[in-house]
Amino acid sequence: MSRTRRLTGVVVAATCTLLAGCVQMPTSGPVVEPQVSADVGEAPGVSFDPRPPQPGQSAVDIVSGFLEAMKATPISPTVARQFLSRQAAEAWVPEEQIITYGELGTATGTAGSTAVRIPLTDVNVYDARGAWQRTKAVSRLGLGLVEEDGEWRIDEVPDALVVPDSWFDDWYERVSLYYFDPTSQVLVPEPVFVPRGDQFASSLVRGLLAEPGGGQRDVLRSYFPPGTSPGLSVPIESGIAQVALSGDPDAVDETTADLMRAQLAWTLRQEERINAVQLSIGGRAFNGSGGLTQVRLNVGSAYDPTGDLKSTELFALHRGRVVSGTIGAFEPTLGPLGQPGYALRSIGVSVDGSRVAAVSKTGTQLFVAPTEPAAGAPGSGEPGAAEVSTPVVEAVDLAPPHWDVRGRTWVLDRGAGRAKIIVVEDGEAAVVDVPGITGRAVTDLLVSRDGSRLVALVRGRRTDRVVSTRIRHDPAGTILGFSSLRTLSLPPEDAPRIRDIAWRSTTTISVLSDITAGSQVRTVSVDGAPGEVVTGGNTRLRGPNRVLVSSPVERSEVYALAGRAVLSLTTPERSVPDLPRGLTSLTYVG
Repeated sequence: MSRTRRLTGVVVAATCTLLAGCVQMPTSGPVVEPQVSADVGEAPGVSFDPRPPQPGQSAVDIVSGFLEAMKATPISPTVARQFLSRQAAEAWVPEEQIITYGELGTATGTAGSTAVRIPLTDVNVYDARGAWQRTKAVSRLGLGLVEEDGEWRIDEVPDALVVPDSWFDDWYERVSLYYFDPTSQVLVPEPVFVPRGDQFASSLVRGLLAEPGGGQRDVLRSYFPPGTSPGLSVPIESGIAQVALSGDPDAVDETTADLMRAQLAWTLRQEERINAVQLSIGGRAFNGSGGLTQVRLNVGSAYDPTGDLKSTELFALHRGRVVSGTIGAFEPTLGPLGQPGYALRSIGVSVDGSRVAAVSKTGTQLFVAPTEPAAGAPGSGEPGAAEVSTPVVEAVDLAPPHWDVRGRTWVLDRGAGRAKIIVVEDGEAAVVDVPGITGRAVTDLLVSRDGSRLVALVRGRRTDRVVSTRIRHDPAGTILGFSSLRTLSLPPEDAPRIRDIAWRSTTTISVLSDITAGSQVRTVSVDGAPGEVVTGGNTRLRGPNRVLVSSPVERSEVYALAGRAVLSLTTPERSVPDLPRGLTSLTYVG
């Protein structure tokens, strides 16, 4: 005879005290559940060993203990699993997703049932990799209980770690997993959250090997073969991460192993204790260049998502001519648009710095030309002629153009409140339809250098929004379309009007807004995940700043412009010279 008994037609009534709250199971209809404390009660870095179930505990104690046990640190489901029935404990896979909540609400149930539904407010859902999926104002956690061996246990439970958002903020860190784009020419960073501490490197590798969700096949590509899985941990010995994977080593050729190592090196370089990676599959070690099994973290530098050029050089227009250099020391470029004769209002420079796209003063034409003189141009000493192409003509109101690492130029035609997106590739311009952006009142458009994301500033009647979309490609690099829009998470206290947006890193956007008696810069994740990004943070500025000048390249300087006045957001204590009169459209490459 089964020793597990489901209760039907029996009323369970019990109360208990847990931390600062109390949970009451159903008796004759809806019941009230005062909030359970959402605090860990321990500072980050201090372990929390929750109490396992005790003999004779009520059903309420079991529910409350289970919610508390999921806050164990170091993070472990071992104690939480003890609150489940034998069948549920065996089947429960909390690694499938993470559900965070702001508060626990009023539980509901019905007489004669052991099912309870607990409302959760301010809910965020993350997938198995730790990638943010969505936010819900209110959701419900459903649990079902049984009596097993004379003790209450939870028998129905979602495959998820369910924790307060305050706990999640303390114990999870925002990082990136690195995949390839569909052409395998550039690495694409994907923002995720992983546990801090000794589990950090192991969690990065597990996340990297998890299948990307959300229909990202045309956005991301991983070179880890199907069926490959990591060991229980990634030990770090003398700065070397030992990545031992299961799977068939004969299914991995030398090229695939090199690309796998590139993904691992870029992902694991976020663990400061690691300076090299050693990869083995099915017990076989794979050698890198030079026959070494240990490869340094600079492997895969050719696939850098910010491009090969690490220049901190700035470009601008000075009295209609393209100039380059540093603030206080600009010189005209030697290409045709660095010479007199063109009336220009804004520019964008290719990631390698070799070409410039410039918008005419009227906003109706786009010119593309080299930044250096072509062979045979005046002063080159060689035959030939410099060329200025005009791939876009008869537009209405072109915004400053942007480039990706494939050498494509992306330009927004604001079109008097009806946006049109134009892509210039190999000298040919084509209009692409971006759902949610095309035809809207869009004032600015950004493209990530890796070519995987578009970000747009959309004007509203009362408030503005910053939205992002993924760019889908086939293996040849042809644009297939775009994903659904995501609105980036800005705190509700932010000013409703946004002046400018700029890349702060490969996965974050800085947003410049007007506030009372000044301006504010907030930095947010490009995937829409909530929470403040440490890099960039929240900066309040004096005066009416109107422009952000920033680059996704690490350690590049970030500026805010108020007319000719320049303020460094990277080193605010540093005095920066005013821009010379007549200098406009200050920008980095990209």
